Amino acid sequence: MEFRQLEAFIAVVREGSFTHAAERLNLSQPSLSSRIQQLEIDLGVTLFKRGKRPIELTDTGKTFLPYAERIIGVAEAGESAIKIAEDGFTGRLNVGCPMSVSTYLMPQVVTLFNTRFPHSELSVETGHSSLLVEHLLDGVLDIVFTAVFPHLIRQTQILMRIRDRIVVAAHPDHPLAVQNNKVDIEDIWDWRIILPRWGTAFEAWINSYRELADSPRPFIKVPLSIGLPMMTQPDSLTFIPERVAHAAGLQTIDVADLNWPWDVVLATRPGFSLPPLGSEFITTVSTIVKRETKR
Repeated sequence: MEFRQLEAFIAVVREGSFTHAAERLNLSQPSLSSRIQQLEIDLGVTLFKRGKRPIELTDTGKTFLPYAERIIGVAEAGESAIKIAEDGFTGRLNVGCPMSVSTYLMPQVVTLFNTRFPHSELSVETGHSSLLVEHLLDGVLDIVFTAVFPHLIRQTQILMRIRDRIVVAAHPDHPLAVQNNKVDIEDIWDWRIILPRWGTAFEAWINSYRELADSPRPFIKVPLSIGLPMMTQPDSLTFIPERVAHAAGLQTIDVADLNWPWDVVLATRPGFSLPPLGSEFITTVSTIVKRETKR
């Protein structure tokens, strides 16, 4: 039993005619008939009812059909896998990202990447930027998103920079969100402040602004996954990256003298050459970022 015999058998079944099957396979009809006859000899059975119009399978032929289709299907899948492997778009890519990036960017990136490269495996780990960079340098991760902290990015090879900034944000019905006037930063400390836990550098920035207040209320410090639902309550304010605020449906508040860049970089290990799959991941991220920026 040969592959070309199975191919001829499937073609006759699908076309319902020896003539049309021969045309589909670019064969003469005698050549096609010869392949079918040899297949029947090899199997020791009759697959088609002779003299029937249209073509009909015997009961044995009906039994054999799904197995023949499975063999052809596996072969076609193998050819596809070989082509993808030669292009370098198979295997596993290990990516790390902070929780903030996972809320507004990664769902879209993962979806698009999987659509483009369904035969590759994308593994995503979340955590603080410092931990992710450690895992990157240890070889556990191939690519990481990290906040632009000098002590972190100087250890890495930067591949892409995503511009962002920290803003004050609140539910759209919050009194400060409704008014159109610029808000003095001293005025925000009387409200309940939900503060994501993003490390000492983030808190140092917050405290430098907080020192402008006479008697500020205590912060509520929680992980972002807990804080996001709390931030949507009408009596709360938060300091959060602008992209995250938009993704969460929060309204940014125009605060005077608040100038706080909070860019994110996509990085890998120094001297590490990304495989083709890694380069395509960078392209995917760039596509999503540009799409979001236009909105």
